[in-house]
Amino acid sequence: MKWQVLGDQLPKTHNLITRLIGRLVLRLMGWKIDGQFPNRQKVVVALTPHTSNMDFILTVAVLWGLGLRSCFLMKHSLFWFPLGALLKALGGIPVDRSQAGGMVDKMTEEFQQRARLVLGITPEGTRSGVRRWKEGFARIAESARVPVLPAVLNYKTRTVIFAPLIEEASNVESILLQVKQASLLGHARR
Repeated sequence: MKWQVLGDQLPKTHNLITRLIGRLVLRLMGWKIDGQFPNRQKVVVALTPHTSNMDFILTVAVLWGLGLRSCFLMKHSLFWFPLGALLKALGGIPVDRSQAGGMVDKMTEEFQQRARLVLGITPEGTRSGVRRWKEGFARIAESARVPVLPAVLNYKTRTVIFAPLIEEASNVESILLQVKQASLLGHARR
């Protein structure tokens, strides 16, 4: 697999060891990447589907393999010692899902304060099947006025697919629809 050279706008890690580890893990697991990560200073990545703990390992392997620095939202109950320190070092941001509100404002402020930020969120919000996706990722993109990158895990073809960037992030329903369409197209690939 030929690896993308990241653009100059993206936040990078510059860590050769993690880059090699990420690439090795993907190779050993038989996964590949289809598409390019867009050269943007700020973006919300909507990762679908979220069905397995393996999603996290694949995501870290892709990020490390690319040399991309990012943050991600994860349920707060996983941030126990010593795992919490590791998750935070990897870019994890704890979310207490029992507390309503506040996360959109918090992440909008993060986007405003940082020169570069890639934020990963799973629209399902959980590994168990859901009928309706959570809108938080779209609300954050809308509020922060940043584009959304649908990233699809196709377990049948063992491919991580970067779908086209959703530039217009001013309507939550439109963002949700476009990410769902990208997810369906990504799963239809064979």
